[in-house]
Amino acid sequence: MGHEHNHSHSNKKVLFFAFFITTLFALLEVIYGFITGSLLLLSEGGHMLSDGLSLGLAFFAVVLATKAATATKMFGYKRAEPIAAFLNGLGLIAIPIFVICEAVKRLIYGSGQILSKEMLVVAAIGLVVNLAVAFALSRGEKDNINVRAAALHVLADLLSSVSTIIVSLLIMFFNFTIIDPIASIIVSLIILSGGWKITKESLNILMEGKPKGFDVEELKKEILNVDGVSTIKDIKVWSLSGDSHYMNAHITISDETRYKKIMENIHELSHKYDLHETVQITY
Repeated sequence: MGHEHNHSHSNKKVLFFAFFITTLFALLEVIYGFITGSLLLLSEGGHMLSDGLSLGLAFFAVVLATKAATATKMFGYKRAEPIAAFLNGLGLIAIPIFVICEAVKRLIYGSGQILSKEMLVVAAIGLVVNLAVAFALSRGEKDNINVRAAALHVLADLLSSVSTIIVSLLIMFFNFTIIDPIASIIVSLIILSGGWKITKESLNILMEGKPKGFDVEELKKEILNVDGVSTIKDIKVWSLSGDSHYMNAHITISDETRYKKIMENIHELSHKYDLHETVQITY
């Protein structure tokens, strides 16, 4: 429990820092996106603003997930984290689609004037901000899907900042304004791909699917190898959150005098696979 508490405290700190810095700079980028006329800068600012909200949601979910179980919420509030990750994933899908639509319009009707120098300055500051936030999030828990969803948002912002700097230089020296919507589409497609993965993974948790990459058949083989276990009548493995996994098994044993030893061996297996187990035994 102490180990989980330390992870939670670390996650809360990095998410709050990321939320505060990202939201503050996002407002600046949106304002300068309108001033400079850059769709890429505007989309980056809009994406960062959505990230600020997403990071706030992630922070709230981590705080909520630490609340103890109650008489009505017997598993506690751990589901708050995959719910937040799912909503963040939807945002990572919706925003790129909107940006792609706007970029296509600009490719058809033209981009107009873009203030490349101002665009470059804001993008450079954005790069520094995103690097700081990415570093902070890298100190959070790697297996927590909520932190990973937040990190993916920031990684997308980092990618946007780099592409915006490159685009602003191309416009500044070659007046190559068409690169702005083209780069917006490329970055949006990359973000869209990551958003789909996070959405799919968090939805799997919400639908009580088996943990990602978990081999149930291997677990069944190990249980059947326990001395005294005859058959496995039923076994279910599912995730309550990205880092909290459960097993419910119904097994038959050949010798009821070995009940205690068999339960100890199955408990050791559950610990090996990082599972909270509930086992029903019949003879």
